[in-house]
Amino acid sequence: MPVLFVPPTQVVPYDAERFSEQKKIMDEFRLKAVALWQGQVKEEIKTGVFRGGRTFDWNFPFDALLQTFFIYPSTSTQRVGEVARVAALFRKDNCQLLGSAVVWGSEWTKVLPSDTPSDELSKLKETPSRDFSKSKSPVRLNLDGRAFWGTTMAWITEAYLGDKLAAEGLVVHSDLSGLACFRTRAEKITANPDNSNSTEPESKAKDDERGGDIPHLKRGHRQVRVILEGVKAKEPLRWPAAKGLFSYISLPLNNKSKNGIQEAIKESQFSPSVLSNQISDKLKTLLHDLGDKNIRIAKREGRFVTVERGIAYGLRIGMHLVGPDGAKLHVIRFDNKSGLEDAAILLIRADSKVKPLAEGSNLQLDSTIYPAK
Repeated sequence: MPVLFVPPTQVVPYDAERFSEQKKIMDEFRLKAVALWQGQVKEEIKTGVFRGGRTFDWNFPFDALLQTFFIYPSTSTQRVGEVARVAALFRKDNCQLLGSAVVWGSEWTKVLPSDTPSDELSKLKETPSRDFSKSKSPVRLNLDGRAFWGTTMAWITEAYLGDKLAAEGLVVHSDLSGLACFRTRAEKITANPDNSNSTEPESKAKDDERGGDIPHLKRGHRQVRVILEGVKAKEPLRWPAAKGLFSYISLPLNNKSKNGIQEAIKESQFSPSVLSNQISDKLKTLLHDLGDKNIRIAKREGRFVTVERGIAYGLRIGMHLVGPDGAKLHVIRFDNKSGLEDAAILLIRADSKVKPLAEGSNLQLDSTIYPAK
């Protein structure tokens, strides 16, 4: 049966004393989240880095990870309450964020900007059933916080931004998943005590059966890079301001997106919902449709052509492609200097003398099984 793994709550920034003081409240918070799906406790991890974590049987066709966080003011010397509690749900097989909820601490709700919504933990209940069939470029989030409350702002904004994108059907990879998402299949949480001799292929087949409707997109094609700098509010105000920069990077070649010029976040009261809207609006124009089978030629030089859909979309060195009028090509290398998002260079092996390949021609993967008979 599929498993929900729930590690101990993380304190952000890390503070062992706070973890000890608030442990009971943190345990209650994560169990309240598990109760949304009526998970049945399976076992408790008693040793290792995830000591105190628990596994639950749950009624969805894939293994999942529930991460919880208590986030405090990152530069406060006073023992104030948490700014927010965050719960984030992930698929275990590809570390995809399904959704997250930010519940503001009672001490801070009265000083929040008026345009900052307050989530209920219950919003997570429907996230395992979200529709991700749009098949758009998966997104990698990378947020960095600096100066006053920087760490606090970065973690909360990542939860808001990640949930916004996931709610729109995008595959999102977020650092909120932590190390727990990369545990090997041999460890306890994925082992079946009633079938200890189960082989790796058998385990993979079971995973495919559980979640065969979702592509295993384990890496982002577009990275959102955000740097937030906190600014302390003037007395008697308590809620800080934020400013910073954000940009988009094309993966896996780490190109600066041709449309993703670095943009400034103007100083204003910290509002993760406003920041999320600003950052996500332009991102949508940079995503490719992964369901499109056509691979368009962007440039031709002699016997070589450049295409924009490269390594992130499944092309590999030596892979064969075909084009109109009997054209045949194969991939010889990838290029990060062409100004394209994800460029591949192809050698033309066969071409029509009457209608040679040109910019704008559409190619497709060659379905021939080689060596051809």
